[in-house]
Amino acid sequence: MTHSRAEQSTVKQNNQPFTMSKLARQLKFYAETYPKASSAALIGGTALAFAAVVGFIEVQDIVEAKRHASAKREQNVNYTEEAQQSTTSAGEVTPQEAQLAAMLENAKNSSWQDNLRNAADAQVRFMLPGRDVDEGNEKPEYIKRIVDRSEEILQEDKARKEKEIEESKDPFKSRFWK
Repeated sequence: MTHSRAEQSTVKQNNQPFTMSKLARQLKFYAETYPKASSAALIGGTALAFAAVVGFIEVQDIVEAKRHASAKREQNVNYTEEAQQSTTSAGEVTPQEAQLAAMLENAKNSSWQDNLRNAADAQVRFMLPGRDVDEGNEKPEYIKRIVDRSEEILQEDKARKEKEIEESKDPFKSRFWK
């Protein structure tokens, strides 16, 4: 009885228990005997593993998006009147908005060297919270300017709102021409 080389290899090895070295020898033999088929199998296996990983990630993202959407819907249902009252009206300036406007004005009115110094100081100051950056010393001038200007912006906004309220109470004022 004559067997091909591949059949002889499998006939001899069928009597032995399975080991990793046996598997490695079989894979090496198959790769040397059938190089095109083994290359195609390797590429196909790699593509299949890649598709499985991508599919797992996509499924995980879909589940997370659904969980986030349901939590958001639940949060919107629990939105109370207190939360609605605590939000600012359309024309009102918040302290954060005033501070941002003051920062922008300060940056526009300063030189690029001052802006770089301020940015470096601000990074140390705000990126590492909880540290006493000033170590008991006086705050830098640019921070004082920002705080003062943001307070001015808030005062201007308050005065503007009071003026609008006064004007809205005047029954003879025309509201057609603004």
